[in-house]
Amino acid sequence: MKRFWTGLLAFVLVVALCAPMLVSAYADTTVYYVNTANKKSLNMRSSANLGNNIIETIPNATAIVVYEFLNSNTWAHIGYGGRDGYVMSRYLSLQKPGGDTPTPSETISYKNFKSSYYLASVKPSTPSGYVNMRWAPSKSTAVHDIYYAGSTLQVISEDKTWCQVYDPQKNICGFMMKEFLVPISFGQEALNQ
Repeated sequence: MKRFWTGLLAFVLVVALCAPMLVSAYADTTVYYVNTANKKSLNMRSSANLGNNIIETIPNATAIVVYEFLNSNTWAHIGYGGRDGYVMSRYLSLQKPGGDTPTPSETISYKNFKSSYYLASVKPSTPSGYVNMRWAPSKSTAVHDIYYAGSTLQVISEDKTWCQVYDPQKNICGFMMKEFLVPISFGQEALNQ
């Protein structure tokens, strides 16, 4: 009987010592909501990259737990449906999306974007200023990063107002208004950078 109580006491001590470590591993979790512009489901992936690694689809407006952000906040390590996985963080919001259809001023459209490839230099409206790289082509979307005058980005698609840009130094992609970008090289020359 003494052996039983000693074993039980040892078990309780181990649990008591390990509990703070288990809790602190995910203590900084936050609840976010899936918020896709087209209100479709979001793909949860087995790793933080695009490819044939979809393990679950999460309906729009669903609450998920975010454990951490990765790759310059491009990806989020999440928990959903008892599984861990990764989603692109641009489709997450702290506020639950409303069920209403967005008004035309809130609608984000990618349909007029055409593929292009050139290097561009960032040119803020003031020499000491900066330009916002946004998650989507709209001033109402969150700022992904900021860039100062002279920063070089690759333009990969564009419409009349916005450019989709890629920063190879930080390995992030986003959108900038065309008026703040000055082309510096085109075509094959840009491909070799």
